[in-house]
Amino acid sequence: METKERKELRDRRGQLLTLLNGWDPAGLLDAGAPRDEYDCIVDNLLDLLSRTTSETEVTAFLKQEVSEHFGVAAPDAYRFAAKAVAWFRMIDAEQERASER
Repeated sequence: METKERKELRDRRGQLLTLLNGWDPAGLLDAGAPRDEYDCIVDNLLDLLSRTTSETEVTAFLKQEVSEHFGVAAPDAYRFAAKAVAWFRMIDAEQERASER
């Protein structure tokens, strides 16, 4: 049986992958790549988001990861970083409210 924490982590991971796919920084999904194409970024990005809310740090991470993994520059990395940080803050706040009940 899956623990509550594992389920929350799996859900967050899936939501973050959906955000990454919407951004599609390397244009791979538009070209027909599988939905899990950005899986290689999700876990490290989720870990970073749990440690910082600095959009600058997240932007630097995204630029490096996209460049290293896919060989392209990450378009609008700062805009996506701001979106990811805001999403993570919202999820964290929701989880905190739920645990207070």
